Amino acid sequence: MQLEVEQYTNSEKNLHVCLKHFEKQRDILGKAAVYGILGILHFKSCAYQKSIDYYNMAHEIYKEFNQIQEQITCLKGIGINLIKLNQFDEACDNLLECSALCSNINDIYNLLDCLGNLIYIHEKQENWDVVSELYKKTLKAFKELNDNRGTIVSYFNLGILEKRGNDFSQAIRYFKKGTNIAIDSNYIELILKGLGYVGEILVYQGKMNAAKEVYIKALSTSEKFKVKNSIIQIKILLKSLGLNEEEIEKELRNYRNLRIK
Repeated sequence: MQLEVEQYTNSEKNLHVCLKHFEKQRDILGKAAVYGILGILHFKSCAYQKSIDYYNMAHEIYKEFNQIQEQITCLKGIGINLIKLNQFDEACDNLLECSALCSNINDIYNLLDCLGNLIYIHEKQENWDVVSELYKKTLKAFKELNDNRGTIVSYFNLGILEKRGNDFSQAIRYFKKGTNIAIDSNYIELILKGLGYVGEILVYQGKMNAAKEVYIKALSTSEKFKVKNSIIQIKILLKSLGLNEEEIEKELRNYRNLRIK
């Protein structure tokens, strides 16, 4: 309770009392649990090196007793602290070890946490090839969990990376895959985002008519679900392609009539 309400000094004193109790009882796993909580406490109070020290002490005990889930928690904690200290190489080592343990016991949720932190590190270092491989691993993990939203976002992230590298054919492939899943799942926000990505790539490829058709589809969806900001943005994009207000309304009518038939 004290830890939750940020009473760190009192919380630490009580935890050390608990630690002495477990030492008297020769309860090694009890000690490890307290070390882990002290790791959390010092992370929350921004004492990152102290947090690492306690997580390491807990990890050594859990490793000795082959407590895999607890080892994962400690390694994640160490990795996050190292990121805060900008010690990215050491953080990667910890998070990769943690990822391996997660894979061994099929702990997909913790694996995704590790991958997310690894992505953050490699994005900071602009290691785009590594980031791409990590996004592919997150995509696989989200598919295993049948998490459509996570799968869609992973496809979009891969598309953004390919766009960064000017591989527009690969980028649009990822964007279309994500958008199709969004349509099947009826995620309106992600449908509109995906159509926007697809339209943007088509413009880069010089396929203005195809881009116009995608933006009209997005505008129709936006109006159907009354997404005001999206309506304004898409109309601006269509006008940048040379359409005036009257032509936009005409294209909308044609699109809706074709869908009715």
